[in-house]
Amino acid sequence: MFDLHGYVAVVTGGTAGLGKGMAIALARQGADIAILARRPGKLEEAAGEIRTLGVKCLPVQCDITDDASVENAVDAVLAEYGKVDILVNNAGNGGPSIPTVDMPQELFESVVSLDLCGLFRVLKAFGKGMVEQNYGRIINIASVMGLVGNMDLPLSGYQAAKGGVINLTRAVAAEWAPKGVTVNTICPGMFPSEANDPQKMADSQEFIKQAVPMQRAGLPTDLEHTGDMDAAVVFFASEEARFITGVTLPCDGGWTCI
Repeated sequence: MFDLHGYVAVVTGGTAGLGKGMAIALARQGADIAILARRPGKLEEAAGEIRTLGVKCLPVQCDITDDASVENAVDAVLAEYGKVDILVNNAGNGGPSIPTVDMPQELFESVVSLDLCGLFRVLKAFGKGMVEQNYGRIINIASVMGLVGNMDLPLSGYQAAKGGVINLTRAVAAEWAPKGVTVNTICPGMFPSEANDPQKMADSQEFIKQAVPMQRAGLPTDLEHTGDMDAAVVFFASEEARFITGVTLPCDGGWTCI
């Protein structure tokens, strides 16, 4: 079960944090990988690491807020692999924490443009080929912040965008189900990442103990260790999940169950 040899997976935001971890998790199951991100140096470095797992890894520079950049990325992946079976739609950013009454309209719109509209742009561009080939696995990465309110940090733009990702997933899942394309959402809780650096994680320990029943952050993935997102992304990417679509799966240590 969960063998991904012969499959091609695209991971956006695949050079660091959860994106890189999910690319590693899929590569461990045998999938060939394309990682998309904006920073060329980080792309080459991450691709080199993923190749040590014995799979191909194509680094593609891509800005998900730009139509032409996304279309060029699709062309590059298809030129290399001839198809895309799996899309992990992960790229995004939390944006600054600003009280809603002080949030500039343009800043709110910029967060939504990246985290929701950018994700849609990638989903549409890669999903077209999946619909045409009558097969695909799309995994949109939202956040627990798309499922709950938040008294600790004002993040109205981020939370609005991630809530939008969750219902966009349901909408497209229903539309594309007859075409053999499943679309599901994973909602991570607190994980170490570039945004959640060691100092921020240290400062968040008291909050984690209060908000997360397991009383810890998620374990990250690297070349030596499996992480707490691995099973979710591999499952949704696999043939074994063929009858599951439109699902929202929190991966959060129980944050959303209380």
